[in-house]
Amino acid sequence: MNILVTAGGTSEKIDNVRSITNHSTGRLGKAISEEFLAHGHQVTYLTTPYAVKPEQSEHVTIEQIETTEDLLSKMNQLLSEQVFDGIIHSMAVSDFSSETSIPEEALTTALAKSLADQQDFTQSALEETVKKVMEQLGTQEQKEKKISSNTERLLLFLKKNPKIISIIREKQPTTVLVGFKLLVGVSENELINVGTTTLKKNQCDFVLANNLETIHGEKHRGILIHSDGQTETAETKQAIAQLIVRNVEMKGANHS
Repeated sequence: MNILVTAGGTSEKIDNVRSITNHSTGRLGKAISEEFLAHGHQVTYLTTPYAVKPEQSEHVTIEQIETTEDLLSKMNQLLSEQVFDGIIHSMAVSDFSSETSIPEEALTTALAKSLADQQDFTQSALEETVKKVMEQLGTQEQKEKKISSNTERLLLFLKKNPKIISIIREKQPTTVLVGFKLLVGVSENELINVGTTTLKKNQCDFVLANNLETIHGEKHRGILIHSDGQTETAETKQAIAQLIVRNVEMKGANHS
């Protein structure tokens, strides 16, 4: 099988020296890739600079990205160049990226100027004025290569990123697609319900649902949700990798 695995966590630049990222190490994605390789499959491993990676071999191709924009571009390229029998999208993709930043003084000055010209002081009118000011400031181009620290507060404007997984089924309708859902401090029922919603929304074959509070080193409780509602549970990264590989192989065999 020709397999694509995404792993690690994207990083979104604020300026040339600062960024927003997450704590994903890519260890689960690495374990999944190595399990596929051990079963004789070909793996494309799409990851980030600081994530762990499987050892180089003739059966693995490692591709590297940094931002969500990079990921979207690389995914579109890979999905147009190859047909993948299975895609395991375990990468922790940033929900938001930096649009611009402004010092506190810029916000207060802009608000004061707009409110000084205000004629209508009803709540709805004031809300509309504030909204317009925020929209104007938030869409300004970030010109500084390094944001000055000469302010007590820095306002960072974030814009919502596209959901990468949503493009996969459209571009590769026959692939066996495994999505991932990470929540924190929820019940198992809620975890399964949210994971099932993710599965249906993105037309996945499986979703691996996990709770951050149950992840400690190699101990990693994961619930693999099937498209028919069946669930299977594993308690370590290695067991999760084995569970995913076995199910992708079975589903792939049924597709062929």
